[in-house]
Amino acid sequence: MTSPVHFALALGLGAWLQEALDLPLPPPTPLAWIEVAGGGIACLGLALAVSCFILFARRRTTIMPSGHPSRLVLDGPYRVTRNPMYLALVLSYVGLCLQLGLLWAVVLVPLPWLALQRYVIPFEEARLRAEFGRHYNDYCVSVRRWL
Repeated sequence: MTSPVHFALALGLGAWLQEALDLPLPPPTPLAWIEVAGGGIACLGLALAVSCFILFARRRTTIMPSGHPSRLVLDGPYRVTRNPMYLALVLSYVGLCLQLGLLWAVVLVPLPWLALQRYVIPFEEARLRAEFGRHYNDYCVSVRRWL
């Protein structure tokens, strides 16, 4: 199961919980600001994801975790975090949930994040270590997994 599926499941569960166990939303004025901020956060996540897609296309390597990478991408957002695509996914998820007023879905964000942290990322890191050896290990020492 891939990471976007984890987030889609959490979003669906959050929407269902919001209907079943309604968390009270803030008054209209603060709610409007929360929705605007959520839209901004979601757009930031989308922009980060697009920048990663562009980098991978320029380097002519796969962005798919199950694919065979031809080279490491170490510039752009990858200078700051080893997982900018997953950071973009988390930002987009949280922003969308805030914009839609799905407070339960925001509360559930640790669930798909833990799936990333415990299963998806270690699988990908093991593949990259096997493929690129010392170069990937050096990168891991110099750049944090998240931020």
